[in-house]
Parts: sequence; structure tokens; C-alpha cells
Amino acid sequence: MINWHEDLPPIKPKYLAITQLVKRLIQEDKLLPGQRLPAERDLAKLLHVDRSTVTRAFMELTASGLLVKKTGSGTFISELPQVNSLTTKVNWNVFLENAGSSRDDTYQSKLLQARALDKGHLIDGAANELPMALIPQLGSLQMDWRSFLMAQKQEQDAGYQPLIHTISRLHTQRNQFKTTNQSLIITGGAQQSLLLILRSLLQMGDAVAFTSPSYFNSSAIFKTIGVKTYAVPTTPNGLDLDVLEDVILKHRIKLLILNPTFQNPTGRVMPLAERQRILHLCQSYQVAIIEDDVFGWLVPKEDVVPTFKSLAPENVIYISSLSKLLGSTTRLGWIVAPQAIGQRLLQVQKKLDIVPSMLAQVMAHLALSSDTFTAEITKLTAELATRREAVTAIFRQERPNWEFITPRGGFYLWVTQADPNIFNDLLANQILVKPGPIYGATKQSFRFNFAGMDASLQQVLTQKLQ
Repeated sequence: MINWHEDLPPIKPKYLAITQLVKRLIQEDKLLPGQRLPAERDLAKLLHVDRSTVTRAFMELTASGLLVKKTGSGTFISELPQVNSLTTKVNWNVFLENAGSSRDDTYQSKLLQARALDKGHLIDGAANELPMALIPQLGSLQMDWRSFLMAQKQEQDAGYQPLIHTISRLHTQRNQFKTTNQSLIITGGAQQSLLLILRSLLQMGDAVAFTSPSYFNSSAIFKTIGVKTYAVPTTPNGLDLDVLEDVILKHRIKLLILNPTFQNPTGRVMPLAERQRILHLCQSYQVAIIEDDVFGWLVPKEDVVPTFKSLAPENVIYISSLSKLLGSTTRLGWIVAPQAIGQRLLQVQKKLDIVPSMLAQVMAHLALSSDTFTAEITKLTAELATRREAVTAIFRQERPNWEFITPRGGFYLWVTQADPNIFNDLLANQILVKPGPIYGATKQSFRFNFAGMDASLQQVLTQKLQ
């Protein structure tokens, strides 16, 4: 009788130890051709390992021809196992199968295919950014080569100094916060900012929390870093603080990641009182907050709510970018953090060599310093409001059973209705939306980007929904 655990070779990784054990047992005729092996779950218990470890070992052995998987029957020793003539070629299928394909990938594939087949009648409400026609017109940003070489001399560890000063000035002018006694670091966008923060402050196995639904739900960054994530539901009254406190206590949450202004995907703006309650709770348990504020540019003056950063400068790390304003290919963002944290972020950024392009920084500085910048933002905000009102009117008229709250800004409408197949139903009618499961919600919900809906597309949308 085989004593699986005691016979397992003392080597790592464990899946290699399992493959060696099976090969040896075949050579010693302790496992015979055609013999059925224990089920993966049962063998994992016998070996005191995770089932995934046994699964990978079986995949290796199957690719080598030693094992045969029979659907519904189990895993068997091959009828002609050739232990001594095994190939030394790497089994790349192991990596491909481990990577797998997620439900999000399936949705994205369908969206990409629909765009590729577009013949001019597509309503792309699944877009993430502004249409080209709405990108602010900032004129010609002229710069000669000598000026660029001179600009490079103004680059410091945190980034291009004129750009840092311009961003700091804009935050002050917009009454968002002051960067006094804070570090402002230029990055390659909001996602890179988040990656840098997680790599700098957390260790593998640490835990973070964010709201649900949220676009953070589909981010691959957390898995890449090895960080555990916990979603906290949003109720009609806001973030469920009882659940948040329970999650903080049970899972030792290190960071709470929030997108409080025109939240993606719901478009919700978190009111001041709710922000203050969240801050109080996080301060009580020493949980730091990351404030993702990529839509902060698009808040009408009458709707401005103090940022988390302004309410508690030393407890909050602030992230923003230009992607929602100047296009997703801009790939330029920044972090505003307490000085001690800023120094740590700079060390890691330099070590990882993820400093953004100097050319992109100079161009961004020219754009933000343009005489027409403020006027163009005001114009953009007004046009988005016009399109938002038009699309919500169409939805209310043609789909009165769709439930949504009209946001005061941003790009997105978050719709809930009864049909769990709504994504495919709309897709069949050439209307693209981002389905709820991508954001950790149900199939009855979806996100619709109204920014691209000009007058002509509004007519097409109406016709398709009739």
C-alpha cells in the first residue's frame, strides 16, 4: 500500500515532489498501467497540500503522457507510461491554463468584437473615456528641441518641477487642498499610482477594502501584488459603515480605497457628512485612505464637496490623472502624500524604474498652463451635462422600468433593471454597455457612458430602444 505523505520527496515546490513520486511509483510497479489514481481532492488530503498543487502536478504528468484524464471517471496511469523517455521541453500549457480566462475577459472579447464589426450604427456606451470630439481644445502646444533639453534640467526625483508647481497651483485654485508639507509625485497614470502605493506600503497577504460596486473589483493590480481585497457594499444611505468596521476588524485592513467623487461606475458623489464618518472610523482603527479623484476636474462649482485629502491631509493619499480629461493615452497622473510616505514612494518608484516620460510631463505642463484650459473645462462640463440630460430623458421614455439616479457630473449612468441577460440583449441591438459583474454587481446592472452621445447618436439610441 502506498503511503503518499511519507513517500513524498522533501523538495520544493511541492507539485514537483508529487510528479517525482508518481514517476518513481510507476518505475517500481507500485502504480500500474490503467490504474486509477485517487481524486485530486482526496490526494491533496493524503499529501497535506492544497488541491491546486495536486492539479498542477497532474497537469504536468498528463502533458508528459504518464497520466490520462477521463471525463467523469477520474485520472489514470497511462497504458504505456514511458518514464525514462520523457521530454525535457517546458510545458507551457501549465502557465496558460493557470492564467485561465475570467468572466471579465469574455465580456471584453464580445465588446472588442462588436467594435471591430461596427458599420456605423454602434452605440458604444461601454467606453471608458471621453470621445475625441470632447477632448479640450488647447491649441498648438509648441516646443522646440532646445526647449525640451532645457526642460530636462528641471526634472527632479518627483518629476518635472514646472508641472508639479502647476498641478499644485490648480489644486489650490480649485479649493481642493493645499500641497504644503506634502509630497507631489508625478506617475504614469492613476493605475500606476495605485500600483506604486501598494508595492511601497504593503506586503504580500495584507488586506485592503473598497466599495462595491467598484471598478477596483476588476483590477488585476491586487492579484499581481498578492494583496487581499474585501468589498464593502453601498446602501441607499451610502457606504455601510457597520460592514466596513466588521471587515476592518476581521481582516486587519491596511488601506481603504475610495473613489468618492463621481464614483466609477455609479456616478455617485459622497456627501460631506458621510466622508467625515468614514474618516472618523478609519482614524479610530489606524486605516489609511487612498482617494482616487480622477473625475475631480469635472465637478461644477455648486456641487463641490471637500476632498478627503483636505479633511485629513496626514491620513489620506490622493491620486489623480489626466486620462479622463485629455484621453486615456495621456498616461500621466500624480500622487499627493504625507512627506514621509512620499519619500518611500520615490524610493520604490526609482527602484522599479517606472518614472513617466519626460516628454509627456512637459506636454502636460503646457496643456495645464494653457490660457484656454479653465474655459475648456467649463465648456466640457456644460456639454457633458447636456448629453447626460438627453440620454436620461431617452432612458426614462423608452425604458421606464430602468432604475438609475442621474449624477451631477462624470461620464457614467449606473442602471439596474430586471433582465439578467441585459448585456447580451443590448449587444444584439448594437448597444454596448459594461455589465454589472465586472464591478462586483449582478447581471441586472450595467454602466453606460453617455459622453459620446451627440445629437445624431441620441436619435440612433432612441430608435434602438423603441
